[in-house]
Amino acid sequence: MEDAIDHVDDAGFDSIEFGAASPHAWPQYMDEERQASIQERLDASDMTVSSICPALGGGPGPNPASPLEEEREAAREHYMGCLDVAEMFDSDIVIWVGGWRLQGQRFEDAWANQRAILEDVLDTAEDRDKTVVIEANAADVNLIETTQQQLRLLEEVDSSSAAAMMDTAHAAHRGESPAAYVEELGANLAHLHLADTDRLPPGEGDLSFRAMFDKLDDIGYDGHYTAEIFGGHLDPDEAALTTRENLSAMLE
Repeated sequence: MEDAIDHVDDAGFDSIEFGAASPHAWPQYMDEERQASIQERLDASDMTVSSICPALGGGPGPNPASPLEEEREAAREHYMGCLDVAEMFDSDIVIWVGGWRLQGQRFEDAWANQRAILEDVLDTAEDRDKTVVIEANAADVNLIETTQQQLRLLEEVDSSSAAAMMDTAHAAHRGESPAAYVEELGANLAHLHLADTDRLPPGEGDLSFRAMFDKLDDIGYDGHYTAEIFGGHLDPDEAALTTRENLSAMLE
């Protein structure tokens, strides 16, 4: 984690998103010594922590929509831990990726399970002045795949600490327009993940970002522009540099 902070800083970024997966920002490992070590690198870099990503696909992968009470409780505790990590490193945002409906489980039952966990997490987020951003994650979950499902969940939880986020890669996964996602989410949009097709650096794949950036200007978006690129086909340092250069040119 400390080395990653150095490399991201060397690539010229202003902030970094922490993945709350093992062993990186996994909440259970974040004792005082580890917190101090990470904070020392952040202070040396002058970077802020934009957000905490729960990374439920890694580690044990607790599912907040599970029919098993024990697994739902594990998911709740993990999200509470993510709020702890956000508090430690003065980050305003924790991402909510929802959960997944199991074969044979009714959609509405799974939906109600994950909503109940989210409501618990939001109660704590409100006390800590944090924002939980709901992601439409079409590639990894099967409950919150569209903007309409994001908006439905926002309406149901009705919390000042709940907002939405958008990931361009998930829009591309569904063959849909990132610009349309921005327009539909509007003032609810509080965070972005940017990647091109195949999780390439923006500008290196088949997506066009110009219309999306125009829509972001239209709605007055003032959050982070966070790149989420990964894969064994990429060299991390080269990908980070390319991402920074391409996004800077696009935003200018």
